Amino acid sequence: MKHQPTLLISNACSELGQSLVSDAAEHFRVALADADGQLGNQLCADLHGNGREALFLDCLPGSARDRQRGVERVLRRWQQLDTVINLPAPLTLGPFEATQASHWQRVLDEQLMDTVNLCQSAISAMHRQEGGRILNVVPEYGILAGPLAGAQSAASAAIVALGESLHSELHSSGIRVTTVVIPLYQEQANNLCATDPLSDARFQRKIARSPVTRQELSQQILQALDSNSALHIASGHTQAKWRRKRWFRKRWERGLRELGARYRR
Repeated sequence: MKHQPTLLISNACSELGQSLVSDAAEHFRVALADADGQLGNQLCADLHGNGREALFLDCLPGSARDRQRGVERVLRRWQQLDTVINLPAPLTLGPFEATQASHWQRVLDEQLMDTVNLCQSAISAMHRQEGGRILNVVPEYGILAGPLAGAQSAASAAIVALGESLHSELHSSGIRVTTVVIPLYQEQANNLCATDPLSDARFQRKIARSPVTRQELSQQILQALDSNSALHIASGHTQAKWRRKRWFRKRWERGLRELGARYRR
């Protein structure tokens, strides 16, 4: 009997993660890595009730050991780890001077280092099985830095650079690494850590105006599994902004300066 391939999703209990788990379970045996054990186990129970194979992995933010143990549990359960999708932790947004050392440490631990640590554990397993697939999903601030997003942009851009390096380093080993860039989406209101109430209100309004839903992004992320590129921009909305930044740089920067001035009033 041929088994379905295995997929490990980090931050699987986020709004986007829940949609991705539901969609991916049609094609994969799914391991859900998250700190929310109650919701994670409920999602697994729902999948089991529908005849799907699923496994919950208790992974605390910032814990390299939990990610290593998670990969080991997947291998013990299913003897293989075919695909990893690293979903982003909550966004950290706000004025630079209001972004304290604790904010910086959190965004670096829970976004950059959690991605690094899961990649390291997964790649070791994928080397042994001579192949695998990794998608590192980042907010668009990784390629479209703007005002009030200093810490978030820095961490996301580091993941973009990491993905480009791993893509070139591991491709000949049969391990394909792609960074998937996503926009703000409508259901992201609870996935935001603003440094102050005013920034929270501003970005809540931006989230509410987003034309993109988590269901659309889930499908676009799964489609990125077929990409052979180091960078995959999931949304046409973000692609358009990326082209404007590249082709009309001076106009793009002028627009950001004007936006920053409005935010400082």
